Amino acid sequence: PPFVMINESSDHVSGFSIDLIRLVGAQMHPPRRVEFQVHQTIDEHLDAVRSGEVDLGIAATSFTSERQRTLDFSVPFYQSGLDIAVRPEGDGTPLWEILTSRKLIRAFLMFTVFIVVCAHVVWLTERGESNTFDDSWMAGVGQATWWTIVTMTTVGYGDFVPRKPLSRLLSVLVILAGIVLFGVVVGAVSSALTVQNLTSDIQHPDDLREQTVAVVQETLADRVMSRRGADVLRVPSLDEALLAVESGEAVAAVHDFPLLRHSLSQDSRGLLLVGRLFSIRGYGITYPMGSDLRKEINVALLELTEGEPSPYRQLRERWFGIE
Repeated sequence: PPFVMINESSDHVSGFSIDLIRLVGAQMHPPRRVEFQVHQTIDEHLDAVRSGEVDLGIAATSFTSERQRTLDFSVPFYQSGLDIAVRPEGDGTPLWEILTSRKLIRAFLMFTVFIVVCAHVVWLTERGESNTFDDSWMAGVGQATWWTIVTMTTVGYGDFVPRKPLSRLLSVLVILAGIVLFGVVVGAVSSALTVQNLTSDIQHPDDLREQTVAVVQETLADRVMSRRGADVLRVPSLDEALLAVESGEAVAAVHDFPLLRHSLSQDSRGLLLVGRLFSIRGYGITYPMGSDLRKEINVALLELTEGEPSPYRQLRERWFGIE
């Protein structure tokens, strides 16, 4: 999922890859009807293609050097990479360090400068006549600062009311800018606290060296993490890999990003995607070596990507949204 999904009760197949191969069949000359044969594992699937038991295979099959030796591939129909699923953990940073982070200091500094500048401008334009603000700098700017803050929050207590046209124009600008600036400050604080609670020390595949990492056996992730020096825990399915992380048996699960994203969108299991893709690969349709269908299907597949919006793009957005 979401490339190939099987309804166990009816054997009905659906998914992005299923819809795509049907579109490809309809695009061919003459149009072809597709019949599906389902296999439970990627090994069974690819063996059926190699032996010629089926004319072609489509799932979420990555290009690898090993597969290329015994199979023919179409042009890529999807570009993806590996990602890491981990348990989110706070890094133990004290609240004071979070609130004094560079991002928050920048937001508060911008907020403070705006208040000070507005206070001085309104004091200079309003002092004197009718004594809206005190004529002395310290008392007058203090009153103007109070006015600026309550105006930004649109509270407006009414104890100070600018009377001059320039001051009233400034009041409108202060109200509008206040909405934006308060949003920036609140967003910066929320972001800092959220990142504190939803982060992990693992941010890169190199962080997984000598760590226990769950992977689906005989996949790209299996080979890549073995080469990177991880202690690989091989399991039959993605669900079992994520369960190993959830239970603490593994510190992370590594798998294809779109499959991880789809699975965690259905059930997050309290896990977090690092979001830094690596080992970028294309997905392709597979054929027995020397298949006559390869070129014809490549032409049909490329034709589906032409035009604006292309049938391929519309199908992709329907399954994955606008990426």
